Amino acid sequence: MEGILTMSQKEADRITIVSQIEGNKLTVEEGSDLLCISQRQTYRIMKRIKEEGAKGVIHKLRGRESNRGYSEQLKAEVIGIYLKSYPDYGPTLFSEMLTEYHNISLNHETLRKWLRQRSITTSLRKKRPHRRKRERRSCLGELLQFDGSYHGWFEARGAECCLLNCVDDATGRVYLRFALSENTQDVLLTMWEYVNKYGIPRSIYTDRASVYYAKGKLTDFGRAMKQLNIELIFAKSPQAKGRVERFNRTLQDRLIKALRREAISN
Repeated sequence: MEGILTMSQKEADRITIVSQIEGNKLTVEEGSDLLCISQRQTYRIMKRIKEEGAKGVIHKLRGRESNRGYSEQLKAEVIGIYLKSYPDYGPTLFSEMLTEYHNISLNHETLRKWLRQRSITTSLRKKRPHRRKRERRSCLGELLQFDGSYHGWFEARGAECCLLNCVDDATGRVYLRFALSENTQDVLLTMWEYVNKYGIPRSIYTDRASVYYAKGKLTDFGRAMKQLNIELIFAKSPQAKGRVERFNRTLQDRLIKALRREAISN
């Protein structure tokens, strides 16, 4: 007495369509189109069902390791590399490091699966409330998003400082500069370097920090932008500066680890 056969919906559909072909309700060509396989494959399935019965539609590799799978030795090597050198990396960045430094090319989803199988947790993106995204500007230089991000960029190797971040809204092109703080001198120096390199933007989108904004009067930064005929747009909340804020979060993961790999401390 044979046991119970467990089939997927795809396999059950194959039995139904093959029976319709054998009952002359469908041609082989019509059945192949419904199954999205070639006529040759359809004939092979029909032959297996005739010889083995319903179990002929079940894939022969079910319950076995794939012939194209990776070896346990490689999995152990990769997990060892992760635990030794990259324990706080996400699967995507870890995949890039394996390719660049270890000559091992693996998809990040494969790595995610291997890490989970060994109960190694990786960083998960926090759920944030959905907000309607503002459409990007259409042309390069039309709008520059500018922001300063205080963070422990050098971890325990150096003091906390500020990363000044310029992002072109239309293209996502980035210009970064470290400073001790988000002060007028360093902000203006960053803008001077940006303008010399890329030209004068039409407008700048920034927050209401005292360097940029003072109620009822222009700051030194505001006067400099007025002389360059650059429109200043002030965000009313951090969420309004979505693109530059999201990029800051990315830098606080990837840039910190890049600085660590190169042992940069100031």
